[in-house]
Amino acid sequence: MNVNSGLTSRALGDVRAVCGSVSPASAALWLASLVARLPACVRARSLSPADRVWARGGATFRTANGAPVSLLPPQVLGAREMYCRNVYLRTGLTMPDDGWVVDLGANRGLFSVWAAVSGARAVAVEAQQGFVPLIEALAEHNGVRDRVHVEVAMVGGTRTSGSRVGVLSDDQRWSASSHGAPDRPADVSVPQLMAAHGIGHISLLKMDIEGGEFAVMAPDEDLLWLERVRQLAMEVHPAFGDAPRLIERLREKGFRVDLCDNDGRPSVGTSPHLAYAYCSR
Repeated sequence: MNVNSGLTSRALGDVRAVCGSVSPASAALWLASLVARLPACVRARSLSPADRVWARGGATFRTANGAPVSLLPPQVLGAREMYCRNVYLRTGLTMPDDGWVVDLGANRGLFSVWAAVSGARAVAVEAQQGFVPLIEALAEHNGVRDRVHVEVAMVGGTRTSGSRVGVLSDDQRWSASSHGAPDRPADVSVPQLMAAHGIGHISLLKMDIEGGEFAVMAPDEDLLWLERVRQLAMEVHPAFGDAPRLIERLREKGFRVDLCDNDGRPSVGTSPHLAYAYCSR
């Protein structure tokens, strides 16, 4: 596919998704912003300039399962990707209406709050401490503060530190992170999270930890806990590990694995454009 035609197709898809996923008032404001900022969007090859209208007054989104999420202005970054493009639940994954959702790399809490308003209980794990007030405020704003449990930690394995693998393992990148504290937080593994919160089974595990997935599933890690996960949505960062082997291990644990690039097109484990793995039973 031609790069420009691919960008145009994605942009048109995003416009349709905004109109179908955002409240009428919020969608109207966004469309007006898109028209006003069209030259900036063309230069940036992105619709992000149009998203800035939501940063002034927030927005309400109707998620893929119909659950509404109301965002305050500080939380709108990433909302179009999360709720309109539905990047974490493509290829048939679903947000559960009960049970536990574990959100590794929670950022501003958009996914965790979506899980909570849908009826599940969520554990939001984030390494950058400065995001905690945003997660808690978003949960409070949507009336689900009691269903969102926030953990500040570097996600890793039981043997491999999360601070040693991925984007944030680099000291310069950590120090330049938008919401990080001077010192990295302690490590946590998925088995430790499950034990701490009394989680017997995970209905949905979302993993967006910038390469840290290769610490969570390092070759010497015992992945028996994966047998208690029903669905897994994972961003894959091939630069930080052996993606084909990681995918093979997921299949060994009984998952059907669908691979996609950033635009949702089918991909393979050896592709440098691999971006997402969607795993289900």
